[in-house]
Amino acid sequence: MRFHNINIRNIITEALNYNGIIVDVREKKEFEQGHIPMAINIPLSQIKTGKISLPKGKVLLVYCETGARSTMAAKELAEKGYKVINTIGGILEYRGGLTKKA
Repeated sequence: MRFHNINIRNIITEALNYNGIIVDVREKKEFEQGHIPMAINIPLSQIKTGKISLPKGKVLLVYCETGARSTMAAKELAEKGYKVINTIGGILEYRGGLTKKA
């Protein structure tokens, strides 16, 4: 399976365009310190174990801190049959406001 990349700055627009789900693949503590609005948290470690239940009909937009973990997550999810968009740059390159509550 394949996935494509977009710039992190376009993540919310693309999520709305695709009616997709924004997935933060960082660990829970990182997520709680600040995440992109509308994001859910499913750490890469959990994705690797396969213990996830996301709708396969939805587009998943994945991001992390710098882009490394999200690329690994995108590969894992695409191999499991999910429709995936990876974001380049990670949350460090995101310029919008962050949500601080889990």
